[in-house]
Amino acid sequence: MEMRQPPYVLESPVEAAALPEVRNHTHFPSQYFQMMDTSDKVFHVLVSRLTYDLSNLDEQKKPRLAREQQELVQSDMFYSKVNASSLVQESDFAPYKPRCDVLFAHATAYAPDGKQATRWPVGVKIGEWRKVMAVCGPRTIQPGVLGWKLNNPEPAIQVPIRYELAFGGTYQWPETLAEDEEPQIHARYEPNPIGCGLLHSLWLKKVRPQMLKAPQMEVFEQPFKDHWLERLDYPVMGLGAIGRWWQPRVSFAGTYDQNWKEHRWPRLPLDFDANYWNCAPQDQQIDYPEGGEEILLVGLTPGGGQFRACLPDRPPHALARLHAGPILARPMHLDTLIFDMHRMTLTCVHRMLIAADADVRVLEIRRREA
Repeated sequence: MEMRQPPYVLESPVEAAALPEVRNHTHFPSQYFQMMDTSDKVFHVLVSRLTYDLSNLDEQKKPRLAREQQELVQSDMFYSKVNASSLVQESDFAPYKPRCDVLFAHATAYAPDGKQATRWPVGVKIGEWRKVMAVCGPRTIQPGVLGWKLNNPEPAIQVPIRYELAFGGTYQWPETLAEDEEPQIHARYEPNPIGCGLLHSLWLKKVRPQMLKAPQMEVFEQPFKDHWLERLDYPVMGLGAIGRWWQPRVSFAGTYDQNWKEHRWPRLPLDFDANYWNCAPQDQQIDYPEGGEEILLVGLTPGGGQFRACLPDRPPHALARLHAGPILARPMHLDTLIFDMHRMTLTCVHRMLIAADADVRVLEIRRREA
């Protein structure tokens, strides 16, 4: 299958390695590119994207390949405004992920038995890893005689799982700025700047709102209550990718100061940490799956029941044919799992790196037959 060059390639003073011949013996969307680490060592990278149909399981509960194989994602996708709404998913062109991201797109929490409830748990289990969180119906925060107070959640049958409904937020005053005007107030919750429930006393005095949204994404068995309005450090709960500039992720990006501009640009800063490339919440980063692990989803399908399946177990792999003669077999690690709950698909992104100084003549992508 032909592999196309991304449309946004920029010129760089960094010298690329010699290009190997790349052969894709599969029909899966795949791409070759190069990356440089913090020691300025160049690597060849192969990435392949396989899409499976969760509504079409075989006798071993493994999903069959989807008829339509989704293309590699060229750039970050958002539900609405870029960098100001939840991510649907990130670009597939991360050069390396130390762990596997478990991600959910278009996820909705469904109340048990399809009956209205004010609060209920949802959960995910893959192999030995699991995550449980809770959601509640819509609720608000309103001013009272003794300060701001939470209203009780309203009953609901379903709640979208978005970071806009998790604890956090950003406040600015004036809310609309003239050109070159600096805001008098600008505050945001670094772990989730697009959330709700954050109270900023100076902003509240300026705006005097009569009602604010309260978080609906909660820690399991630790609901968001009035005392969290004063503490302002409630955990951010969700199942999707987190923003590149949110904490703690942005802390792995390194230091981009004057010294970097003068001595390192466009290379990575020396204190860059590859954990930055993992975009899942830290409690959704797992060891690379081997394939065949059991999947259990609770409260994430209509009716609020359970969904069971198993991870696919026929990953692609790579062969590196060196100029010196040897042929090296290279695994393509499964480093991204994306459950699209609207399409009921599971996307598996596999990635392989090999140092350019290995003097590779040909790189091949293959997948064993059933």
